[in-house]
Order: sequence, then structure tokens, then C-alpha cells
Amino acid sequence: MKNNTHITPFAISLFSLLFLSACKDNPPKEGLHLPQELFREGDIVFRRGTGFTSRIVLAADSEGRYSHTGILKKERGAWYVIHAVPGEPDFKGDADRIKMEPVERFFDAGKASRGAVMHVQADSALACGAARSALGLFRKHLLFDHDYDLNDTTEMYCTELIDYVYRKEGIDLSEGRTTSVNIPGMSGDYLMPNDIAQSGRLCLIYCF
Repeated sequence: MKNNTHITPFAISLFSLLFLSACKDNPPKEGLHLPQELFREGDIVFRRGTGFTSRIVLAADSEGRYSHTGILKKERGAWYVIHAVPGEPDFKGDADRIKMEPVERFFDAGKASRGAVMHVQADSALACGAARSALGLFRKHLLFDHDYDLNDTTEMYCTELIDYVYRKEGIDLSEGRTTSVNIPGMSGDYLMPNDIAQSGRLCLIYCF
């Protein structure tokens, strides 16, 4: 049977706004159950971190709900997050770099006080292409960009990674947004998680 229901962009945005409001001030509980049956490759994940770096990001972007972001990729039947992150070594001497870890670990209560998963409203082939590009950067052991330089793709920070892999598919998630920052040790225009989260192409499917 043909489904004639048409969901307008306004309806999607309104649903996302109401959904996001419902998530406010609801920290993750032990044994968080993620709706992995709703996930799609290329989905964007966000978290509000608990560490020092997260506090710096949130201080720099007072309007942002999240301090970190990554992209979902399914491998061997399990969901993983590919993300560029500092200060989370897998072993002694591990460099800050692009990592790939189970989605449960990404949203672990020790790392995330809140989180969200958002679909990118685009052809699924494009979203999968973005996820494959992220996987390729992970396999190249690309280092974390401590200079936060969007013009240098030899190293990347979290939002730079997301922006880069989707631009390769012809999708501009930042839509020209950057955040002007002027705090001790950090001054200039940066691409923040909130700049990605505001994209009109994103549709919230889960948050806590």
C-alpha cells in the first residue's frame, strides 16, 4: 500500500524541538538502553562530556548542549562511533587521534552526562559514504588537531571530522556556522558541536 503521508521540514523541526526539550536535565542511568534498531550508518552522535576538555568547549560555547560529536558506522553487526578525541588513550603512549569504539562506550556514564543521536536527512548512500570516509581516516591513524585548524585536513578535531566526511558527499552540515571564541588560551572562530547540531538536515531520533 502506498503511504501518502507527507512530513514537512517544519514538522520534523518541531518534533525535534519537542523531543530535545523532553531530554533536558535527564542524565543517563546505569544500563542505558540505546535504540540501536533505529540507527543508520552516517548518523551523527553528540554527547555532553564530563572531562576537562568538555568543560572548556562548553565554556567557549555557552549556548551549546553538547561538547563532542562523532559518526555511526556498523561493522560485523555491531554499532561503533568514529570520532576525533583528545585525552582518551586506548593504551599507554597512545596518541590523541581518530578513534573507533562501541557506541555503548562512547555514551558510557563516565564520559557522557547527556547525549543524542540524529539522522542526516539525505540519501542513505551519501550517509553511508560519509561513514566509510570516516572509517578510512580512522584506519590511517589520523591524529587529533590540537590547533583546531579547519584548513588543515592532515589532522582533525571532532566537528572537523564530521564536516569533512559529509562535505565529501556534497552535504554542508555546518551551513556556514562557526562560533567566535575569546577565552584565555582559545581565541578565534571554531566549528563547535552546536554549529553542527543546528543543521536543518538533522533529525533527532534519540536523546537522554
